Amino acid sequence: MTKITTAWVAQRVAAFDASGIHRVGTPGDFASGAWFESEAATAGVEVSRMPVPIQRTIVDEAYLECAGLRIDGLPMFDSPATDGVSGNLCMSGATEKIALAEFPSNAASIKGQPLEKLRRGTTHAALVVATRVTGDSLAPINAQFYYTPFGPPVLQVAGMHHAALAEQARKNSPVTFVSRHRRESVESFNVCAAVAAESNAQPIAVVTPRTGWWESTAERAGGMIAWLAAVHAAGAMKQSGQLKRALHAYATCGHELGHLGLQTLTQQQTPLITNAKYWLHLGANLGGAGNLTMMIRATNTADAEQMRDLLVAEGYAAQHILVEPDNKLSGEGHDLHHLGAKVLSLAGSNLHFHAASDRWPGNVNAAGIASISRAVARWVGMQAG
Repeated sequence: MTKITTAWVAQRVAAFDASGIHRVGTPGDFASGAWFESEAATAGVEVSRMPVPIQRTIVDEAYLECAGLRIDGLPMFDSPATDGVSGNLCMSGATEKIALAEFPSNAASIKGQPLEKLRRGTTHAALVVATRVTGDSLAPINAQFYYTPFGPPVLQVAGMHHAALAEQARKNSPVTFVSRHRRESVESFNVCAAVAAESNAQPIAVVTPRTGWWESTAERAGGMIAWLAAVHAAGAMKQSGQLKRALHAYATCGHELGHLGLQTLTQQQTPLITNAKYWLHLGANLGGAGNLTMMIRATNTADAEQMRDLLVAEGYAAQHILVEPDNKLSGEGHDLHHLGAKVLSLAGSNLHFHAASDRWPGNVNAAGIASISRAVARWVGMQAG
């Protein structure tokens, strides 16, 4: 089996980062997906693509003009477009036509959070949302309702603009709001790897998202490399005759647009959802720099504690690991759990979450990813052997 060292991890993180912006349906999505297929193939396993048709959003113009300034932004991709709304600005909850609110970049990691409730209940004609994140770059919020847009038009702006806009909102200053966008049909894909076993024992399934708003390097690369470690471990067990449970691994596209790749996966592999002994969900920010907090969430607490012990044995500091109940599951792990799957989920923290500043090398802890990947490989060995 491939030796998972910090240097091995760093080479792959750098390659992922260099493949461009990884937003689904863009050239960086296709380039990184092809690169990931070739990486998976080095494990000597069956690798394939699962096509995912999508409607990609094209942004023509998205900005706010206020007090003589133009602030460029990005629409919320599950909000309607508008050629323009003019009116006075206020803070959310007041009575003017256009309202300002501030939310963290994970404000739509699952459905039903406060931002969704605001959008569904507001009487404002348009909303401006400033996103809180370290640094100055725009950190978009995921579009959980991509194919069912709702509420008023929503323009996202970098959090650094919030203070100035809040001052104008207190004055009820006049503003012009523009959010023009449209969609076109394209096709992305999930990367799939399969390692068959001789027995009919319940299989193991592994899933990680592979797309994001920008390069999303710390957000996505750690999960993808740990996914590779799982596939390499199963492939080595297969070659040595030790594999007793098949492994099915999926790297899904469209995470930022309501988990579109996972939707296609669960439609095509419905029996696997509940038949798998485990779904290992390798979530966001596994190996980000600056904040090393790791959350382990599982249907069964004993499974989470076993993974914690493996992480510590592979060098991840115990004080940075939190074991949490399954009602804290987020992302694709939350969706699978909702469908009846038995889930074990890893997720980390990222000071530049969803921001364009989430790049290699400054925002990535390669040694942390190596520890996580070795722990995942050992977990596969324990569960599938």
